[in-house]
Amino acid sequence: MFSFDKKNAEKQAFVDKARSEREKRELQRVKQKEEQKHAQAVNVIQTAYKKHYQRKKDIKHLRELWDNDVLYSDVNGSNSTFSVSSTVILDYSYLMFAFFNPSDDEKDLSRFSYLCKMILSTITPPSIPAKSQAQETSPTVVPFHSLLLNERYRVLMLKIMKKILWQCVICVVGFLHETNISNSSKTLYLSGPELRLLIYFLDPKNYIVKGTIASYSSIWNQQLVLLHDYLIHQGFYKQFGYGIMLRVNFILSLQSRALKAELINDDKKLLKSSQLWLMACLRCCLFPLGLSNKVDMTLNNLQSVEISQSNVQDRSVNIINNFISHILTTPCLLSCFDRTCLEMFKTYNIPSRTIYTMCTPDRAVKILQMITGNDTIFLAGNLVELMSRIDIISLPSKNNNNDINITFHNFIESIISLLQHCQKFVSTKQSNTHYQYHPIFTWYSGTTDPNIPRSHFNRLISQLEYLWQKPFLLRSFNHVLHFKFDSQLDDNNLDSSNTSSQNKKLTDKKSSLNSSQITLLAIDTQDVCRLYLMLSKLLNMQKHDIMMNLTFIPRLVPTLWQFMTCLGPKGRMKIFLSETVIKEPEKEPLIGILELFCESCGILLLTIDDDELYEMQTPFSIERDLKPMATFFNKFCFALLSNSPPDGNPPVIFESARRVLLQLHSRDTRRVFTDPDHTWLLIKDPKKSLPLSLANFFKKSSIVNSNNLGTSFLERIRNNDPISVKILNLLPHTIPFETRLDIFREFLQNNSDWSDIVIKIRRDHVLDDGYKQLGRLTATQIKGQIRVMFVNETGVDEIGVDQGGPFKEFITQLIAEAFDPKCGLFAITPDGSLYPNPHSAHTKLPLYTFLGRMIARAMKEKILLDSQFAEFFLSKISGRAVFLEDLIGWNNELWKNLIFLKRYEGNVEDLSLYFVVDEEVNGRIISKELRAGGSHMAVTNYNRIQYIYLMADYKLNKQIKEQTEAFISGFQSMIPINRLRMFSPPELRRVMSGEDVDWDVSDLRQHTTYQSGYFDQHRTIRNLWSILEEFDSKDKNAFLKFVTSCSRPPLGGFKYLQPQFTIRMVSMEYDDSESRPVLAPVKAFFSFGNLKSAAKGRLPTSSTCFNLLKLPAYPQKSILKEKLKYAIHSNTGFELH
Repeated sequence: MFSFDKKNAEKQAFVDKARSEREKRELQRVKQKEEQKHAQAVNVIQTAYKKHYQRKKDIKHLRELWDNDVLYSDVNGSNSTFSVSSTVILDYSYLMFAFFNPSDDEKDLSRFSYLCKMILSTITPPSIPAKSQAQETSPTVVPFHSLLLNERYRVLMLKIMKKILWQCVICVVGFLHETNISNSSKTLYLSGPELRLLIYFLDPKNYIVKGTIASYSSIWNQQLVLLHDYLIHQGFYKQFGYGIMLRVNFILSLQSRALKAELINDDKKLLKSSQLWLMACLRCCLFPLGLSNKVDMTLNNLQSVEISQSNVQDRSVNIINNFISHILTTPCLLSCFDRTCLEMFKTYNIPSRTIYTMCTPDRAVKILQMITGNDTIFLAGNLVELMSRIDIISLPSKNNNNDINITFHNFIESIISLLQHCQKFVSTKQSNTHYQYHPIFTWYSGTTDPNIPRSHFNRLISQLEYLWQKPFLLRSFNHVLHFKFDSQLDDNNLDSSNTSSQNKKLTDKKSSLNSSQITLLAIDTQDVCRLYLMLSKLLNMQKHDIMMNLTFIPRLVPTLWQFMTCLGPKGRMKIFLSETVIKEPEKEPLIGILELFCESCGILLLTIDDDELYEMQTPFSIERDLKPMATFFNKFCFALLSNSPPDGNPPVIFESARRVLLQLHSRDTRRVFTDPDHTWLLIKDPKKSLPLSLANFFKKSSIVNSNNLGTSFLERIRNNDPISVKILNLLPHTIPFETRLDIFREFLQNNSDWSDIVIKIRRDHVLDDGYKQLGRLTATQIKGQIRVMFVNETGVDEIGVDQGGPFKEFITQLIAEAFDPKCGLFAITPDGSLYPNPHSAHTKLPLYTFLGRMIARAMKEKILLDSQFAEFFLSKISGRAVFLEDLIGWNNELWKNLIFLKRYEGNVEDLSLYFVVDEEVNGRIISKELRAGGSHMAVTNYNRIQYIYLMADYKLNKQIKEQTEAFISGFQSMIPINRLRMFSPPELRRVMSGEDVDWDVSDLRQHTTYQSGYFDQHRTIRNLWSILEEFDSKDKNAFLKFVTSCSRPPLGGFKYLQPQFTIRMVSMEYDDSESRPVLAPVKAFFSFGNLKSAAKGRLPTSSTCFNLLKLPAYPQKSILKEKLKYAIHSNTGFELH
């Protein structure tokens, strides 16, 4: 066995040795292979280096040879005179481009400039003599580009010319080549031989042969077309677009500096040179456009590989597309144009060709694919400024083949196409795609150019402002403003039964003709409305100015309404109530007219006073306009909301339509002009099953079975049907007020918290102590139970357990103390209503938030506020807009002044008013601008309505904005805004402060409880009710305030009074704190007692926190009446004796 192991070991050792030797051989082979590769690489590198070195040496030799041949040097290069023929210059050019490399030798740019001078020296007015060139003996120098006519040099000449012109483009658009200068200090190229050469050789006028051999012109033009096409393919317009942008930035920066201080002479020269460069390069960019029209017919006969007959039209389109996408997109380009530049644009018909291109969908798409959102909006700005500086529409069309007939509507369409493209890059909210902040668009998804200064966006807005200035607006809506409503075509005036067949045919023919005309007008109107809707959405910061200017174009809004009533086969706005429009309003082509009308009408209604609306009936007629308008918008909004997705938002137009609807409803609430039951109420009995017409609206309102929701509207609300809840929150006036009140009370009852808080309140510091202990709590905690322990004037805790009464007393006193004008939190209108004090300190804003919560808590506890808020402030609480008429009763003097200004028949500028408002703050008069630049903007006849609107807006909204927002934030943290929207301002006042009516004594008697021996038929009780029946309204309200702390009854009657009204019998001789004789109630019942002592006895007292009347059993009615009247009018406070 041992020998066997030994033999195996020897065998294994042999195998290992063989493997080791094999691996060594393999490693050696790999090493040799790597060495061979390295050697080959070294040879390749050496060979390449030798070639590079030799090429560099050859190029250096070529440069030296070129310098010697052309007599070039850095010293005399610019002062040399030339007498070299064009063929020799062609050779020099060919030689130069054999070594031309500016990155290798900076002098190559100087050599190229020298070559350009040589070429320019050959330029003379081109002429071809009648004799052939072979007979030519004169020493006249032949222009360099004339070599294109010679078949011998044509191919080489065309190749060299392309290189020369492209290098000129690169030089002209960039910076001057200077050594040892940092990039930040580079000087823009403004003039030189390169620019002169480029202008000359791109100008078609220099390719016209004067002489008897006119056929040369065709050949020359063909070569010029080839040169233009080469440059355009290389990026001619893109390069010039970049160069023009740099010069425009430079020009505008110098002009901005010139506005602040006079420029020094060097800067003036730079400004003039930059403007000349811009004019020269603009000519270069326009030359291909001018040539495209002239040679189109020539190109049709051109037999060339590079240009064929099939792409002649494409070539012309391509040139204008490049010009628009690279030149006209330059930010604020038109702001640098002088009259000469504008004339050049007119000569080449750029305005019409651009508009035609942008309003032709197939052509516009090609351009829009090439540009970003920034480029697009700057293109729109330049096009608008071009429109403002020259009358584009009146320009003659210049197109040899196809006349371009441009209308004003085409201009509108072109701007719409640009704005529509911008919308793809814009968002109002930041997202993963829209993460870049944009000075105009807010959030932007496109690429931004760091070379665009921030000031350019301000200039862009100035360019676009022309679109919403009065001249352009009048021109845009001219067809609407001159639209005449034909009453003969109104369905109401057509009586088919009394019309002969012949007259009916004439009427139908007239109606058909009129309908076709209206259809055409509607298309134009829709596009104009679409333009301004896009502008208001894209330029959110300018939306206010856009809509204000549009709203106050005389007669526009009412005429627009009359125009809409004629749309569709049936008219009277029925086209917008059709099922297809209600389900998908965005797909209705004419919906933009209605949307713009809603935006404008919503502003206009805010500035119309009651005299205009009801007495003068301007600008709307009540019967013809307002009544149909109210009916339409009520049905329209209800239908939109009913067909909206249960878990989504209603269509975009809903909010603006609802704004108009609520303003009409508010007007009608203040002064009725409709039939409320037939106009507003669409769900007249929410407890009954829905009518079939309304039930159809709710078919898709829930995912669950409709049987689970119930058939009545009220059942659907209680089952949280999303559509029904939306109607309740957004269109509450379509539901009876009593139903909404019940729903609101159910919400308050269920919206509670289980927390329990105990606070100590000093009776003479209720507001301070309440704020310190409750102000830091959350809204949820304040919704819980709050137990109040009062501390009397001596600092001793009052005995007793809070069962609700002390809390009511606490919150009533807290609100009364906060409402006291001495506190400085609220101011009082002349009619006694309250609103936040605009002059209160900013440090008190948290106190407003606290008061908002406490007043909301009072509503939850059904505690009525004795004081009332001003109606404009209630509108803010319920999320509604305020009117000019809301100034009445609050600031009557201001309202009278504004109405005087509104109806002033003279020149308003004589009043020397500006868009500013003066305020007294801490004894100083401070002027605040009503709009940007308002201190320098005079009020005129045209803008006075804007002034009135802005002044009312400032007084009613902005002046108390911080206080109002703080109060409402606290209020709505307890009661959500959707619950407050259920009520109009007058209704909300009734909910908060009770019914301002002469209350019913029998209703109070029916909901009264008795204690300590009293009952309904007790003689004293019967006397009490009889006395209350005899009281006038003043005495009755005084009694109610005496026992409940509020002079108005609760909404819906005394069954909603909490706690319930109670009358307790007390002794005339003994105080409540003392023990009473057991037989006192018996004596009182049988009227045992001394009349003399009764007359001198105690007065009736009350505990308003419990709605409790403590009434002695007076033996006679006269004594009771005397004591009661004295008590309720004495104003001596709690527990009066």
